[in-house]
Amino acid sequence: MKKKIWAVTWLLCICILVKAQMIQGFVIEETPDGKRLAVTGAVVGVMNTTNATTTDEKGAFMIMGANPDKIALVVSALGYQTDTVWLKGAAIITITLQPLTLKEIDATAKKATRLELTPRNVEVLNSNDLVKAACCNLSESFENSAAVDVNFTDAVSGAKEIRMLGLDGIYTQIMVEDMPGIRGLGNSFGLNYIPGSWMSSIQVNKGAGSVVNGYESMTGQINIEYKKPVNTDLLFVNLYLNQDLRTELNVVSAQKISNKWSSLTAVHGAYNGLKMDLNHDGYLDNPLTKNLDLFNRFTYFSGKVFSFWSGVSVNLEDRVGGSIHFDPGINPVNQNYWGLRLTTERVQAFAKTSFSLPHLNFIGIQYQYVYHHQEGYIGRRDYDGLENFGYINFIYQKTFNKNDDMIKAGASFQLDDVHEQFDTFLRTRTEIVPGVFTEGSLNFGKDKQVMLIGGVRLDYHNIYGPLFSPRLNMKWNILHDLSLRVSGGKGYRVPSIFAENLGYLANNRALVIDPNLGIESAWNYGASLTWKFVLGFREGSISADYYRTDFVKQVVADIENTREVQFYNLNGKSFANALQAEFSYELVKGLDVKLAYKYEPSETQFKEGLMLTPLRPQNRGLCSLQYTTKNQHWRFNTGLNWFGKTRIPSTLVNDIENQRPAESPNWVQLNAQITFKWKKWEVYAGGENLTNFTQKNPIIAGDQPFSNQFDASLIWGPLRGAMAFAGVRFTLK
Repeated sequence: MKKKIWAVTWLLCICILVKAQMIQGFVIEETPDGKRLAVTGAVVGVMNTTNATTTDEKGAFMIMGANPDKIALVVSALGYQTDTVWLKGAAIITITLQPLTLKEIDATAKKATRLELTPRNVEVLNSNDLVKAACCNLSESFENSAAVDVNFTDAVSGAKEIRMLGLDGIYTQIMVEDMPGIRGLGNSFGLNYIPGSWMSSIQVNKGAGSVVNGYESMTGQINIEYKKPVNTDLLFVNLYLNQDLRTELNVVSAQKISNKWSSLTAVHGAYNGLKMDLNHDGYLDNPLTKNLDLFNRFTYFSGKVFSFWSGVSVNLEDRVGGSIHFDPGINPVNQNYWGLRLTTERVQAFAKTSFSLPHLNFIGIQYQYVYHHQEGYIGRRDYDGLENFGYINFIYQKTFNKNDDMIKAGASFQLDDVHEQFDTFLRTRTEIVPGVFTEGSLNFGKDKQVMLIGGVRLDYHNIYGPLFSPRLNMKWNILHDLSLRVSGGKGYRVPSIFAENLGYLANNRALVIDPNLGIESAWNYGASLTWKFVLGFREGSISADYYRTDFVKQVVADIENTREVQFYNLNGKSFANALQAEFSYELVKGLDVKLAYKYEPSETQFKEGLMLTPLRPQNRGLCSLQYTTKNQHWRFNTGLNWFGKTRIPSTLVNDIENQRPAESPNWVQLNAQITFKWKKWEVYAGGENLTNFTQKNPIIAGDQPFSNQFDASLIWGPLRGAMAFAGVRFTLK
């Protein structure tokens, strides 16, 4: 079987595939003494369109879906003169910006210089944001993002889940380079499978996503962009070690094979073999893990008509959790200790091709295959999950010369074969889903004051029939520095109940499963108001947004009955509201401040009635600070998070010592990091959860591991107290 997997994987790499013509380059400043300095955070956009990006810490940028023969780029950065550059066929370009004079700076202070070129409400976490924390994998990349929360699912497995717009991450479409990423059986530990060193940026899109990417977006989209060979250093090495002796090594290397071919190879290894029990409850504070991740990609760029990308990643993991006395080498049935062991094999291959045709026509093809196999046991109940997922997406794009409007149309095909068994329950399905879509981008008014993206797609599911997904995004530039965005749309998804609710299985509860579980669907709509300003020659922003998700159909995971985990179809209402306000500003030169607050109540109709979704805080506050010294050698980061109270399902039927309160307290968590940079080296040290707050007695009846009161799933707060870490980064350009 493994030989077949590798054969298919490499065949897919050799085959062709995805999106549109690519323009790449650097934005720099030339000093009077001849030095070339990277301009970080510059906005590079295609003139009179919504197609834009920002430069990374090296000044590098990449724009997809644009013909270099007939377009101009508008480049803007705070403190520099805005420039317009006609490419005239050049697909690789270096753009030099001129610093503003004092007179020009004074004039610029009257208006924000950052361009807002998309109707969608997108937060971009670039490479500078990704190093603010230790950031060993995707699950640790959102500490300074107010839009996304991350928490443990249970007290034994180490699995983490994200939450966005008041709902679990399974309702957010997580993509890798605009293709399906973490989904299906990968939802259990998928956030751990993407190392931070592989990523160049993360785009968090609230609300309705693009119909081009499929029907699975309900509350929004998170897209992870891997590093590209063309703008990645020759060698990058990162070594990380924390107080619990968790050790990680990351190596990323880019190679230029020829003027048209380039490749990138990345290796990530992680090992955590030290048994820790700081709260003395007899259970491991962190699971014991062995993890190896490999990634290789090739890029071919002809410069004009044809481009090609391909990549393969392999993830291997062995995970052991539970009692500190549990021995994974002995059958769990023959032990008196509760334990968990899961091994994972995952292979993901993708490829893309694009063709730039005359008269601003483009054709792109995306193709992907994922093999995911996870097996082991949770307590004394076996788990075995196997998934084979195939995906192809054909995209045609046309840009109109008259007003730079754009239309996309295409067709997709998705095949998902899933076998999932937990204890005596076996759930299998084979999904065959062809689909078609169209999406248009229109600009209205003077200076493109109103931008509109509307799309529809129709898919036919072999099990659930036709799926109709309309989506709409609009942006109105009320003033030059004040903009309003509105969005609305519908999404669908088919649940994998065991992998997606792994935390609810860390107990001895009986499973009650409706045999007729169906597909899930929901409407999401909302609005965002953003004001960009420049005060004291420094840029800032204030934003407020509100989103609501209403479920039409939902599979409810119910743990309100202390002795059962129930899965059944929704019969009644289920909704989530998300209200967020955010302020960011460079308070003094080099000191960036972000303040945010959000209120996210979500309610579901359980069999016991309409109640708040359990173990989900309704309130969260964030204060994030970063200070960088003038010589760029020192960087100081700190993030303070406040979490509000959380509803805890009733445990009153338990013995008194095994009962828990009806709600959690408020709690605060502080993270901090100091980084010193010198030439090719960076040394960093910091601490997580410096307030040392932990959830007390997270495992119920831990001394009775096989009684009906044992439960490690009621987790609402941190499990590990204050923890120090340190590391070193080496870069060879």
